Amino acid sequence: MHIIKEGICIFHKPQKKGLFYNPRGIISRELGIAILRTESKEKGNISLAECMAGVGFRTIRYYKEAGVRNIAANEGNIEAIEFLKENLKLNEIPENEIKITNMDAKKFLLESAINGNRFDVIDLDSFGSPSEYIFSAVLALKIDGLVYFTSTDGFTLCGLKKEASIRNYGVHTINSKFCHELGARVVISQFMKCAGNLSMHFEPVITLYDGYAWRIALRLKKGVENANFDKFGYVVYNSKTKEYKLYNENYIDTSGLICGPVYLGNIHDKEYVKKLLEVSKDLTNVRKVLEKIINEEDIPLYYNYQEICDIISISPPPRKKIINKLRKLGYIASESHFSPYSIKTNASYEEFIKVLKSIKPSNNMI
Repeated sequence: MHIIKEGICIFHKPQKKGLFYNPRGIISRELGIAILRTESKEKGNISLAECMAGVGFRTIRYYKEAGVRNIAANEGNIEAIEFLKENLKLNEIPENEIKITNMDAKKFLLESAINGNRFDVIDLDSFGSPSEYIFSAVLALKIDGLVYFTSTDGFTLCGLKKEASIRNYGVHTINSKFCHELGARVVISQFMKCAGNLSMHFEPVITLYDGYAWRIALRLKKGVENANFDKFGYVVYNSKTKEYKLYNENYIDTSGLICGPVYLGNIHDKEYVKKLLEVSKDLTNVRKVLEKIINEEDIPLYYNYQEICDIISISPPPRKKIINKLRKLGYIASESHFSPYSIKTNASYEEFIKVLKSIKPSNNMI
């Protein structure tokens, strides 16, 4: 049987159909470790629910590398549970150290809530959209607890599946170069609206896109008096010019593709991201992304400068020169981890084009 090493842990690589190891998930697993280290540092002995534990990669790394001992690992596939148990043995973790259950994720969360067993952190590593699990997760989460969820619903969140977009999120999504950030905002909006229905609200902690999936952490807060529903608005996108405009009210004075109402506030808690960096010195994969996130401006959306240069028929200037020029002119500007060709700025579309045209082209594209 093939053995995989990840972090300080070792695993049997599953060979059966329906059981798999996703090497692309290492960044999200490391971010989960950093989050759990930070929560433990601030709260002490925390409780963790893994709704979809799979064959145990996250469970075991969270136990051994984040030091969490109160773990409820749920998995709907009984064959995966057998693999999970084998991996516990491989890492010398007594089986009775982890509470293992075999249920549908929604049933697991709802039974926990009904029995009063709420969690400090819920890891919701769903395939596709997490929307069907939101209500259950809110009920099973402690106030001030974190839900750390996955979405691999890329075709829908990036505007390629209209009916699914309405069904899962209640909005039309937009196919654009900034769809990965807008998609994150769409799914965050759905969590916020569901919490609001239950007289609670979520505050974003960190939003990460790893090129394959979104991994987002939100903190649950009591009441709606200090909620961020005033940060909801609309995005209007011109698919020909690639210009986007943001509207905080439902009066829109231009034409284009519309997405909304969608959350347009901060998607990172920068002070918390600093704490994640402090505890992730040994987590080299996620540390690189955290360093990018800490330096990116937390304003809605971004321009793909290469795309716009194609439209205005110029060679793309180096990204650093564009950002420096925008800053010299008094605008906010930065890169974004969402795309290697992204520029976040509060400059208008017209000003952004003027800056692009003012810089001499270079062979250095980034």
